[in-house]
Amino acid sequence: MQYKLRDSIVSQVKISYAKDDGGHHQQPAIDCSAGSNPFSMPDAAKKAIAQATVSQVNLYPHHSGLKGAICRTFGPAIGLSEQNVLLTAGSIDGIYVVNTAFLRDGARVLGICPQFSDYMSHAKVLGYDYQAVPLSVSDNWAFDSQAVLDALDSSLSLVYIDNPNNPTGQIIPLATLRTIADTARDKGVCVIIDEAYGEFMPPENSAAALLKDCGNVIVLRTFSKGWGLAGLRAGYILAAPELIEVFEKLSNPYVISEPARVVCEAAMSDEAFLPGCRQSIAARKSVLCRSLGHKLKVARTDDTVPICLLVHEDTGCDLQQMLEEQGVGVVSGSDFLSLGSNSVRLRLPEPSQFDALLAILQKLDRS
Repeated sequence: MQYKLRDSIVSQVKISYAKDDGGHHQQPAIDCSAGSNPFSMPDAAKKAIAQATVSQVNLYPHHSGLKGAICRTFGPAIGLSEQNVLLTAGSIDGIYVVNTAFLRDGARVLGICPQFSDYMSHAKVLGYDYQAVPLSVSDNWAFDSQAVLDALDSSLSLVYIDNPNNPTGQIIPLATLRTIADTARDKGVCVIIDEAYGEFMPPENSAAALLKDCGNVIVLRTFSKGWGLAGLRAGYILAAPELIEVFEKLSNPYVISEPARVVCEAAMSDEAFLPGCRQSIAARKSVLCRSLGHKLKVARTDDTVPICLLVHEDTGCDLQQMLEEQGVGVVSGSDFLSLGSNSVRLRLPEPSQFDALLAILQKLDRS
């Protein structure tokens, strides 16, 4: 049978490290591949999970407190209302909604590379012309804001920037994003700031602060990373009310289950959890970065973000395989545009495994 499928979907080869292998994947001894929080989740979330009821599962979701909790988390200075919020099944669902909303014949999107690969794959599947500005390799893979500004033009539908960047874990300053957003607004272009790892940077650096002045800014967030709730598949979009109204037309109103809404709201009530995580991550990551530098190079990164990009000087090696042979699970650089198999994205492991990981990395760095 000849299926009447969209050509851009059939012909597109999807680049993604996110795979459902049916549970057949062997768990590494030290898992540094997942993008979740090495310090698990807030105790308040654990308590809410333990107290989940049959009625929460039996009935359709109706819990309305989560949007209010999201607005309160960003504080009165940001001035968010529930009309600025759309709940999604993680930030990746937000990507699907926004990309679909802006799709037009000949639509173009500007990204950076490397960045979250699933954005590029989804944009291409829909038929977008996706172009990417590379990070500055000569400056240790630093974000090149001037190159992004130079590439901005009115023919674009969207600009997509992940902050912190995935896979490097570097934080782009809010002032830099404001300049990009202002320039894009003048050209009639919307800017997506994917803050999937946003809980690992200072709260005041969130692009949510731009929403009051920049109606062209769209912020994506998830409960999977910083809050440690990846299995719940919960996230949200922050944008101008007129954009949220459009996005709602493409969204499932029951997108987050009732138990997940209750647990996410409970997690956000723990004001000490994220600062504690950032402090603990920074203490370990700074040690890791200082300990390498011979054959293994750490790309530009920030200490509070649990992921980083490691690059081996031997461009012909398979760094993922080398680490997996030592029992360390990582994401291969070949799963990101512009990177090769001699690089990996590594997430800090749980604290009890850090010393073992460090010893393995130091051995590879010097052997």
